[in-house]
Amino acid sequence: MNAVLNPIFYLPDEPDPTRRFEILAPTRIPRMYHSASLLLSDGRVLVGGSNPHRNYNFTARPYPTELSLEAYLPRYLDPQYVRVRPTIITVELAGNMLYGQGFAVTFAIPAFGMFDGGVSVRLVAPSFSTHSTAMNQRMLVLRVRRVSQLSVFAYKADVEGPTNSYVAPPGYYMMFVVHRGIPSVAVWVKI
Repeated sequence: MNAVLNPIFYLPDEPDPTRRFEILAPTRIPRMYHSASLLLSDGRVLVGGSNPHRNYNFTARPYPTELSLEAYLPRYLDPQYVRVRPTIITVELAGNMLYGQGFAVTFAIPAFGMFDGGVSVRLVAPSFSTHSTAMNQRMLVLRVRRVSQLSVFAYKADVEGPTNSYVAPPGYYMMFVVHRGIPSVAVWVKI
């Protein structure tokens, strides 16, 4: 068995299906069968773990036990996107969202004139990982009914909540506002 060192970046909006996967620069740490990854609320991806050995063998070759963590910074966190990255100010009903109920999200775009009117609101369920598989990982794209401008930098999105527990099981979710493909830092909401 050989380690895969290159992360693969998925581009869902790429019109050519043969170009939707991009191979990125390799890591030096082989992440094996018992590795895990986790989306953090700031948009980074935390990666850790490896192939465990009895009694934590740190000298095994070619794949020793590895206990370090790495934070992967996707392209959307590049400094060039700071001006269009939204910031969530408030979420109506954040602690008690109900199925089929609408709510409002107030957010800001830091640079004047950079808002193009289009945003999406997404819920991401926290997952748990085992054996390189993230159980319960799901992302829901909620319907934004209307966006209105509140001030020079602030906006309010009227959003439809998840329809039922089959789509979004009860529990906590990270909520992101996405503008021009750039996500905000998430806030935690409860359904």
